[in-house]
Amino acid sequence: MAVNNSNGVTGWVGWVYFAAFMLIALGFFQTILGFTALLNDEFLVSVNGTLLLLDYTTWGWIHLILGIVSMVVGTGLFNGSTWARVIAIILVMLNFFAQFAFVSVYPIWSIIIMVVDILVLYALTVHGREAAIDE
Repeated sequence: MAVNNSNGVTGWVGWVYFAAFMLIALGFFQTILGFTALLNDEFLVSVNGTLLLLDYTTWGWIHLILGIVSMVVGTGLFNGSTWARVIAIILVMLNFFAQFAFVSVYPIWSIIIMVVDILVLYALTVHGREAAIDE
């Protein structure tokens, strides 16, 4: 049960900070993956039966850019920025739908991540304003 204080902040603000931390961590690991894919073309391997629309260098750049964007957005969430909340919602929704591609490969992991994505979406959309720093 969430307790309201005089500022209208509930316990759900912790989920907003959790989302910020997760975006920064995800961005860090995605940046490492992007650099690794750019420096070593054999790092990303193709699996029979998969459809790759882009070459490995392009995937490396995509991971690198998404990683940097995720770290910037996560930092903005810690500050309570509205622009960061909007971009974080878009990133989390994209991640939610991307997990459907991995359900057949990693079913338990994908379902856990999808549940966390739903909780983070709820926290960002309903309680995201609580993280704003009053000046």
